[in-house]
Amino acid sequence: MDNAVEMPAGLDSLSGSDSRNKAVIYLFRPLLTTKADLDWAEFHARQCAHQLNLRVAQVLVVDNSHADRMEMLYRLLREIDCAVVITPNLAHVGGNARRVTAFADLQTVSPVERHPWRTLQSAYELSTALEPESHSEAREAEDGARR
Repeated sequence: MDNAVEMPAGLDSLSGSDSRNKAVIYLFRPLLTTKADLDWAEFHARQCAHQLNLRVAQVLVVDNSHADRMEMLYRLLREIDCAVVITPNLAHVGGNARRVTAFADLQTVSPVERHPWRTLQSAYELSTALEPESHSEAREAEDGARR
């Protein structure tokens, strides 16, 4: 006798798997000099999400006035129960994937790379990843993107 219970149609979407089916697009505005650049970056990130079978839950555009950019991203991801961030390139997240992968998967559009979530992080490593980025780090990321 088979004891398997078949879930009624529609209830399988309530199992929590929804967080794996959505993404947040993260754009650092100072790297996108015109409105057209911003539109193209969002367009390509949305195409990337579509290719990965993800729906875009939100687009977060930040600038230099937001010193706590990673904390904003972290809080947004937790609020909407999302675990994937898509960004045009690593320059948008400070040139290094480690700050984002402390709390989510990171997918870059160009080059196409997936940086997996480092799930075994200590509280200290997570708090370090969420520390506000200094203005010199933001300038270094901008310079690196322009090269």
